[in-house]
Amino acid sequence: MLAAADQQIQIKLKSAEEKFQIDQNVFSVSSNSSQTELQQLVKNLLDLSDSDIEFSFRVGEEILQNTLRKYCESCNFSGEAVLEIDYQEKRKAPDVSDVVDLDDWLGGVAAYDSQCFAGLYNGQLAVIGLDGSTKSYEVHNKPIKSIAFIKTYEEEKRKKNLLVTTSLDQNLCFVAVEDSDCSCLYSLRGHTETVTCCSVSPSKEQIASGSWDTHLKVWSTSLNEPCDSEQVSKRRKNTGPQSTLLRTPLLTLGGHTQGITGICWKDNSQLITSSSDMSVKIWDTQLMSCGKTISVNSSLQCVDWSDRSQLIAAGSSDKYVRLFDPRGQTGTIVHSTLQGHDLWVSCVTWSPASDVELVSGSYDGRSLLWDIRSPRSYLAVISTHEDKVLCCDWSDGKLLSGGSDSKLHITKL
Repeated sequence: MLAAADQQIQIKLKSAEEKFQIDQNVFSVSSNSSQTELQQLVKNLLDLSDSDIEFSFRVGEEILQNTLRKYCESCNFSGEAVLEIDYQEKRKAPDVSDVVDLDDWLGGVAAYDSQCFAGLYNGQLAVIGLDGSTKSYEVHNKPIKSIAFIKTYEEEKRKKNLLVTTSLDQNLCFVAVEDSDCSCLYSLRGHTETVTCCSVSPSKEQIASGSWDTHLKVWSTSLNEPCDSEQVSKRRKNTGPQSTLLRTPLLTLGGHTQGITGICWKDNSQLITSSSDMSVKIWDTQLMSCGKTISVNSSLQCVDWSDRSQLIAAGSSDKYVRLFDPRGQTGTIVHSTLQGHDLWVSCVTWSPASDVELVSGSYDGRSLLWDIRSPRSYLAVISTHEDKVLCCDWSDGKLLSGGSDSKLHITKL
């Protein structure tokens, strides 16, 4: 503990960014110093006093939010040793989002290259171009609950984007999108209730789906399965209207006691699911079993995995985002809890380029950007909707969010 109310302590300032490194980096400062004083010190040393550049300061694994004294008291730091502080340029608030008005609520969003995709509650898939133009195509006869981009492929020298959609009609669809056309290639059947979520494996060779029927299913993304040729042969003998090819799952696993609300791949053989039964489960598709169950005290609404941080993020109905470290052997394995939303957290997505940043969307109408080292203070409000946020996605340099106000927000980071 620090003895005096305003004790001098020694700090060592470090930066991983070469352009911001300081030759003399050990200083004696007041224990009452906060980010403001450290900011002024670093900017003066770097001759950046007139610059709009700002820095964030990390002590240990935490972003400094209060004074150095409060940090030292919280971790029983005596003040006799040198306190190491890492600093880096603070992420600037993102530009104002582009907003696209669509025809119905958004159940799922995805992006690839110059296009954004939105699954709507009227059963349509909306394709939004770089210029803001929108085309909508009938895919399901009931609301779309989630979508995911799978891959691009060529057919007859034409480039197409392959996506998967899930719906209240209990089915999934493989949808091929090109410049002026969209077609449902396969109808994936097997669930007996609403298909709430889907995820594409890192290899792009499989997708997984979760449903209110409490089961997860794994499907092949191949467009040349042996059963396809059999169905095509039968269709040629039928003079009636041509139907979509059908596909059944490779694997079905059960273990949740209530509906699955979120799903993601940990690697090419392990899956993570969240459920309204207040649990996260980690599944091994090769062993065909659940390897770990993480229980909490609130219904979970969504889940995502970060390969960079090796952490699971799950949003819940009690308005928190919980982070789990699955490497622990016993207990709840809660790494930390992000607090900032006012209502249910409906979606979470990790940054594809950072091990500490994620975005969450909530029924409070906001999408928030977090640095997980600062669990009680979000970095920025990414978008503000007029109603519930139902879905978000962070891919291809874009943050997408959509919800019950029928608007797609596109933010470039």
